Amino acid sequence: MFDNLKTFFDKKTDLTEISFDSEKIAVVALLISTAKYDGNFDESERLEIHNLIKNYFSLSSESTDDLFKAAEKIENEANDLQQFTRSLNKLLNEEEKLKIVELIWKIVMADGIIDNYEENLVRRLSGLLYLQDKDIGNIKNKLTNDIHS
Repeated sequence: MFDNLKTFFDKKTDLTEISFDSEKIAVVALLISTAKYDGNFDESERLEIHNLIKNYFSLSSESTDDLFKAAEKIENEANDLQQFTRSLNKLLNEEEKLKIVELIWKIVMADGIIDNYEENLVRRLSGLLYLQDKDIGNIKNKLTNDIHS
């Protein structure tokens, strides 16, 4: 498990603090990166990420907090998003990756505004996850319709 995580860290990071598998770390790091992308990472986005990962991974509140802290530390030290998507490509099938993109869209939509930069980020992440634009658009449309219903 720790060997997979080493690609996320520079040598200054203490691996003994990490107790989550690379899939969980990569997913949460992508959600944090997405939330930060517009330059405004506020408490409502943090809470939304906590709620999403708690439900998605079926974690306790304490485990959710620990996972968030570990992923945030790794995300802060990351050079690019590709190291996270590369890990997910090895671990997940297409259906699982589409669920991750749905989580990413939920973060983008959390503030009620989808700007062009965020939409481009989702497209870029989707490409790095080898997903079809059509599928990504379907997820966006479904979530947009759910919000307006």
